[in-house]
Amino acid sequence: MAAPTRLLEWLFALYFLSHIPITLMIDLQPLLPAAGLYPESVKLLQWYAVTFRDPMMMQPPEWFKSFIFCEAFLQLPFFPVAAYAFLKGWYKSGRATCHRQHFCRTFAFCIAIKVYPAI
Repeated sequence: MAAPTRLLEWLFALYFLSHIPITLMIDLQPLLPAAGLYPESVKLLQWYAVTFRDPMMMQPPEWFKSFIFCEAFLQLPFFPVAAYAFLKGWYKSGRATCHRQHFCRTFAFCIAIKVYPAI
């Protein structure tokens, strides 16, 4: 039983580690001034928005920017901590309550916008 649990912990660590560059290169772009971005970064965001049909990332409404700020200041610092905790086997589910709440709230709003686009 310990081997499958340990494998799952490594997979979660990989998940959190992979979200660090994704957050830095794609998710935080709408908060940064366009003049300070590399052209490759802008192309990456455009590719992402077209490929995954995510127009809110190209011109996010103000309410969506508040979620991006939360991602920058709550989730991004949490990613390396969570990855390290999973790798060391220290992770306890109760310690990630803030991350889970923010994720669920963001997910619920995004689904609501897809289901009810007139909102």
